Amino acid sequence: MADAYGISISANPNPASSWVSFNYALRDEKSKAVIEVSDVAGRVVASLNVHGKQGQKVLDTREIHAGAYIYTLKTEGFVKSGKLIINK
Repeated sequence: MADAYGISISANPNPASSWVSFNYALRDEKSKAVIEVSDVAGRVVASLNVHGKQGQKVLDTREIHAGAYIYTLKTEGFVKSGKLIINK
């Protein structure tokens, strides 16, 4: 998990086929954030609200087309992104 300004995010498994788990860490217990998954054209295909110092969110990818995506953790003026591959 790469850390930038106290926030971090990772996606496992990657490549994913039926689900992906996002492990995240935020600056403090009161932090709120959103994880967005976007296609290469920038369209958001999934959005997950997160809160607390750290945690995990699971996304069902069975309804998302195979391809390359960008996942982004957005919180309090900070953004952390990574690449996600979905295989079918």
